[in-house]
Amino acid sequence: MTGNSSFYGRVDGLKTKVPDAFSQTVLEGAQHALQDTKNPLRITFFATSMRMLFEHLMDTLASHDDVQTCAWFQPASDTAKPTRRQRITYAIQGGLTDTFVTQKLDVDPEPLKGALTRAVDALSKHVHGRQNTVITDPAEQDRFVAATLRDMEAFLDAIRDCREAVLDPIAEELDGAAVQALLCETILAIDELATHHAIEEIYVAEIRVNDIDAHAVTYRATGSISVVLQWGSNSDMRRGDGAELPQDFPFWCDISTPIAAPWDLWFAEVNYGVDTRQWHSNRYDE
Repeated sequence: MTGNSSFYGRVDGLKTKVPDAFSQTVLEGAQHALQDTKNPLRITFFATSMRMLFEHLMDTLASHDDVQTCAWFQPASDTAKPTRRQRITYAIQGGLTDTFVTQKLDVDPEPLKGALTRAVDALSKHVHGRQNTVITDPAEQDRFVAATLRDMEAFLDAIRDCREAVLDPIAEELDGAAVQALLCETILAIDELATHHAIEEIYVAEIRVNDIDAHAVTYRATGSISVVLQWGSNSDMRRGDGAELPQDFPFWCDISTPIAAPWDLWFAEVNYGVDTRQWHSNRYDE
């Protein structure tokens, strides 16, 4: 296969975009199929791997129940089950409407939806190969593989692009909201470590869209919180009977906004956690 080397690299690129280890394993299977140039059914095995990947992504990112709870969902038949196109839509944009995605986010996934639907149909054709459907011509194999990888890349890129477009207008506000949440609440995981603690600094390292479902957009901020742990009262400290220790802990903060108002923090629900496992591990080791 003339494009085997470049295709192998493109599949490697897909591995960095899929959501889990199983998807990467399936892509590794696709790579092995492409490498087996002497196998007359190599495209059949490649198609099987890519079809398996698509079905797994749909199960992971767009279950029937999730799609059916979206305000934009309309049954296309008496079965009321979402179509493949509707599941692709949900995987990309969750409960966000087409109008919001195209007009507010400036993302247009419509051409991709049709292309990916046709690509999956083609994969199914080669998974269930017949005498007159098996591809043996190397140039035709190249075209099929290139088209399949192009459409899968575009699908995964659209998921990323939609989330980045949702995040961009509100990133700075989310930074402040995460800091404020940690400052305004008693952090029990830290509070139980010492008599008192004082927050010195909160550093937000990353903010991303963690999930877009039928009802909400959930942003996740992660970073570290620097505190001073104090054992004993302030009087104990003045007498030299207490102790202080500066310590850093990783934290996460989830900020969920309604799907109808993804940039309105007034209605946000906030949850957070601080990871003190390393502290307990160090004490146990000692």
